[in-house]
Amino acid sequence: MTNALRGTMLALALAGAAAFGWTTSSTSVHAQESGTAAAFNPADLMPEIPALEAWRNSPHADLSKEAFRHWDEEEDKLIPEECSKCHSTTGYLEYLGADGSEPGVVTKQEIDPEHAPGIACMACHNTVAQNMTSIIFPSGDEAEVFTSDIRCMTCHGGRASTVQVNDKMVELGNPETDSVAADLAFINIHYRPAAATRFGGEARGGYEYDGKDYAGYYFHDRDSQTCNDCHSPHSLEVKVESCTDCHDEVDAANAETMRLVRSSKADYDANGDTSEGIHAEIAALHGQLFEAISSYADTVLGQPVIFRSTNYPYFFNDTNGNGEADDDEIAFPNRYQSWSPRLLKAAYNYNFISKDPGGYTHNPYYQLQLAYDSIADLAEGGSGVEVTGERPDE
Repeated sequence: MTNALRGTMLALALAGAAAFGWTTSSTSVHAQESGTAAAFNPADLMPEIPALEAWRNSPHADLSKEAFRHWDEEEDKLIPEECSKCHSTTGYLEYLGADGSEPGVVTKQEIDPEHAPGIACMACHNTVAQNMTSIIFPSGDEAEVFTSDIRCMTCHGGRASTVQVNDKMVELGNPETDSVAADLAFINIHYRPAAATRFGGEARGGYEYDGKDYAGYYFHDRDSQTCNDCHSPHSLEVKVESCTDCHDEVDAANAETMRLVRSSKADYDANGDTSEGIHAEIAALHGQLFEAISSYADTVLGQPVIFRSTNYPYFFNDTNGNGEADDDEIAFPNRYQSWSPRLLKAAYNYNFISKDPGGYTHNPYYQLQLAYDSIADLAEGGSGVEVTGERPDE
């Protein structure tokens, strides 16, 4: 850790301690009061910060992660304005207006991540963040939230929605539905849009087709209503043990067993198995959706497509036509650019579901609806892959 980073983290920690009245363990003060002598210990000046170790071991503090290292190859290494809101502490504070600036905007690039503390304590532990009561999603839809997890939703609501997709079509003069539009590029929801999934049709984070109704805010149960009920706000780890009170299928020592849970008996993927977990139903429809995307791109547009979730912009040309995302094909210059409006909408939803792996708990019905409607729409365009199963009404 660099000296600059140590200084920054100490300053933020001390500021947070002062703001919340956290005390130090100053033996020198107690020694003066008692009249006894004691050696000065610099460590005594460091406040006892709750959950500090949990945060230190979390992705929010891991400066080796892509979320903080993405700009290393840039000449100035600074985090751009449009990214710093959620990829730096100072950018988040500026977005909130907690630094005295205009709320809702970030006007300056932020410090090189090498010398920044990641997403530090003061990003969430400040007066402005604690008093927020509403969040505005990229769609422009506003939701009132009176719980502390609103601080999570600000950066986990995605960066696009139905609105951005439709606006792009209007901007391009509403291109022919099944023809490649030269200026149409992929639109990305961005990573971990859990709040957009949770609010469903109230946020319109997925691409919602005209004439269809979509599940709104997903109420899990009385004991699991907020992000912090299921995730540690500091380590970010899932509290698997909290699921075991109601779900016998779940093993507290194995997070994967959460995927076995379901409450509905509908057969959404039409495989005849209504006992499998809801995760399996979503995964099956998600797989069918990519089959439809692949078939449509190949047979209707004449340009095969492949997908890799870890490499932006995720969709690439299948140059050898083998249907596999080969390493030599996963490169930005080979990004898929043969988008028709119909294909883009379905691909947007495919990526939306991919980017929220916890969607089966956040709002399973919304994810199922998006997949179902996307498959049905591609079938209308000639994909040859018909939608099966039951569409959720929730």
